[in-house]
Amino acid sequence: MESKDDDYWNDSANKSFNFDEDDVAVLEIATNNKRSLFGEETASEANYGTGQIELPLHTIISDENLELILQEQSRNEMTIPKGISLEEEVKLLRKKIQEFNYAPSTESVVRKLILGKPCSLEMFRSMAEKEQLLDEAIASGSGNAILKVTLFLDQTLKKKLFYTLLQTRPEAVYHYVNYLSLRLKVTECTDLLVFLGRHHEASLLQFSIFVCSTSNLDIKRQRLKKIYSDYFSQPGANSFYAQLVANYMNLLEYQMGELHSSGGGSKAVAIQDKSVLETLNYVCGKYKWGDTSLQTNDNPFKLSEYHQVSQAQFEWIALNERAKQQAWLDFDHIFERKAWLNLKQKSFKINIPIDRTILRLHALHAPDPVLNTFLAKVEDPQRRLALARKVQSKHGIVDALVLLKASAELEAYRSTLDSGTEERLYAENALKSLNNKWKSDAMKLIK
Repeated sequence: MESKDDDYWNDSANKSFNFDEDDVAVLEIATNNKRSLFGEETASEANYGTGQIELPLHTIISDENLELILQEQSRNEMTIPKGISLEEEVKLLRKKIQEFNYAPSTESVVRKLILGKPCSLEMFRSMAEKEQLLDEAIASGSGNAILKVTLFLDQTLKKKLFYTLLQTRPEAVYHYVNYLSLRLKVTECTDLLVFLGRHHEASLLQFSIFVCSTSNLDIKRQRLKKIYSDYFSQPGANSFYAQLVANYMNLLEYQMGELHSSGGGSKAVAIQDKSVLETLNYVCGKYKWGDTSLQTNDNPFKLSEYHQVSQAQFEWIALNERAKQQAWLDFDHIFERKAWLNLKQKSFKINIPIDRTILRLHALHAPDPVLNTFLAKVEDPQRRLALARKVQSKHGIVDALVLLKASAELEAYRSTLDSGTEERLYAENALKSLNNKWKSDAMKLIK
């Protein structure tokens, strides 16, 4: 007769756990549909699936689990042979019943779970037995065994006891959260991670992102708001993770607002559920540069500040978007900063590599004056000359040769320019200035 303690441990509102039910089929979703938890399979995974890449055996299965498989293959399973006597058959059946009524060793059960053989976990009734079974599954390193045992405990324990058991076992939490994510069980996952506390906030953030894997932005926003309200807005929550979730909700709301205000315009449609940088590119295209009064996400500077976009990322996105629109005058608003000592005075400041910037502007067909503005920021004359030649900036080449005081080379370059052109006149004036300066310096040395 079972004790009251056994009744307490076995108390559950759910039916007994059975691995033959369809509920376990979800474990195979990622394999059957060729999808992983966080997205489509990679090219390397696809090649592996077709057998085109040979991998070492130890990268597929651990040495311990391989040993279990070999041992199991060498062990004869007890079967009822044909032609035996009734008495012998009764003995075998009695042994089967005893195995069912009394919990076998955790090692043998986990071994069967690893090999995918049918087995029942109902014999593990006490809390101590269930805890030992879970620890054995974790020690095996088999995710399938860990998840099956965890689901069995979920079915046969009260929620508080189940959560307490998981609190010190992050491996079980990881597999269980992934399972709930596949089933989109938002409430169950949130309740678990809220109970577990701050040590599992990273798992909650992972879950928060995954449950939003739906094309319906409104549903995604509602799910995020619930998770944020239930946990991240509560006292003691990690402020860094809370800010990430809040920023994501803010981004979704802005994208949805743009879709509605534009009447379904193609550009607004293109940024739905896209990244911050893609949204920033969209904002740079509609912003009236120079209007500093706008203090919303429609201002690219404010959008970048709110979502913590680095200055280099902002400049690269803005430069490419404005260059593609041939809006060269807007560069003044992107790269000019007010001086600290004199607010009326502005200085040129750039956080992206100047060489890469110049080459990119050339690829986007920037006019020579724009190229010269950036070439003038290259302090090394030799490097400036090399860049000017690479982007075919005639003014830039002349300026670099003047800095190098290479009058002979400048004279040779002048002769390659067409007569009567503005570039030829610019080179001639530069050469005269360079020669006059050379003569002036020579006279000072004589005196």
